[in-house]
Amino acid sequence: MENSKPVDTPVETNMKSSKKRQGAKVDPTYFQSLVGNLCYLTAIRPDILYDVGLISRYIESPIQIHLQNERGY
Repeated sequence: MENSKPVDTPVETNMKSSKKRQGAKVDPTYFQSLVGNLCYLTAIRPDILYDVGLISRYIESPIQIHLQNERGY
């Protein structure tokens, strides 16, 4: 570990998200479709696998914040 190089993480490390957040509801079918397409992409882009796993936690009751990142884009 002493000779290892630091690597940037693909997600923000200080971001706090939870299922209990309040916000505008999103159509669950639309969110499931997005997550399903991203799961398909993980076969050719394994670098996004962790991110897809994070957003798939909210597939049951997604809200607007789950469709965007904390920076608003």
